[in-house]
Amino acid sequence: TQELFQASLPLFELFILSKCSFQVALQIAPPCTSERHYEHLGRCCNKCEPGKYLSSKCTTTSDSVCLPCGPDEYLDTWNEEDKCLLHKVCDTGKALVAVDAGNSTAPRRCACTAGYHWSQDCECCRRNTECAPGLGAQHPLQLNKDTVCKPCLAGYFSDAFSSTDKCRPWTNCTSLGKTVEHHGTEKSDVVCSSSLPSRKPPNEPQVYLPGLIILLLFTSVALMAAIVFGVCYRKKGKALTGNVTGNSNSTFISSGQVMNFKGDIIVVYVSQTSQEGAAAAAEPVGRPVQEETLARRDSFAGNGPRFPDPCGGPEGLREPEKASRPVQEEGGAKA
Repeated sequence: TQELFQASLPLFELFILSKCSFQVALQIAPPCTSERHYEHLGRCCNKCEPGKYLSSKCTTTSDSVCLPCGPDEYLDTWNEEDKCLLHKVCDTGKALVAVDAGNSTAPRRCACTAGYHWSQDCECCRRNTECAPGLGAQHPLQLNKDTVCKPCLAGYFSDAFSSTDKCRPWTNCTSLGKTVEHHGTEKSDVVCSSSLPSRKPPNEPQVYLPGLIILLLFTSVALMAAIVFGVCYRKKGKALTGNVTGNSNSTFISSGQVMNFKGDIIVVYVSQTSQEGAAAAAEPVGRPVQEETLARRDSFAGNGPRFPDPCGGPEGLREPEKASRPVQEEGGAKA
């Protein structure tokens, strides 16, 4: 028996040593620290992947139960969350705009609209600073950051308030074939010689004044010529009136019509007597034409003032000194 005990002693010691080694191994095993696992009920269980949330934790006999996120929800990491996160709302009324709509595995990203930047002081968007004249915005412009203004260098200018415009170079008058009228500054551009519109209007009246004078002179000359022509026409019309005499047995030679300035028609008959025998001389029937008097002549010319005749001779139209005499009839005395 003693020999049997001694023979089994090494086997017992070996069993004890192996059991102790197993217990020590369990005690020094590392905890469940992986980013894709979590420890529950003394076991290491799987977390839910991005886009899903943990509906039920693991048990001693089952693994974790994960479900997908709903609309407008997301989870972007391996998790053991019991619900998904809501996407941000990019409120346009607060100058926000969505730069990335996001999905179930990535959040929506908002940013300030153009001309605004995010301020940590108020957790809101603020309008970008406008650079004053003489200053320009530094480019490239940075999204969600305020404007950086820099003074314009020599040869450049900025003439307006702006949060985006940078300084502009002066105009090169030489390349345009012009000369410099006014030099530029950091707030104003160069002014070239022919780019001053304020000097053109005073010259315009001088351009049209000679033409206006010529037109007035031409009108005056034309008016005077019309007046002189009318006077001449009137005088010549009067000169055609005359005194003629005749009797019943005169022979008709010619006739004519003269239109005076009033539009009246005067018919003048010019006749010459013919010998028809002694009997005809004894019976004068026709009456001599009355001589034209000044009063009668004025009845044709009207009652207006009489002017000297510029078209007639130096004597003009004179009143006949003596009344016209009747033409003598050829009778028996001449025979």
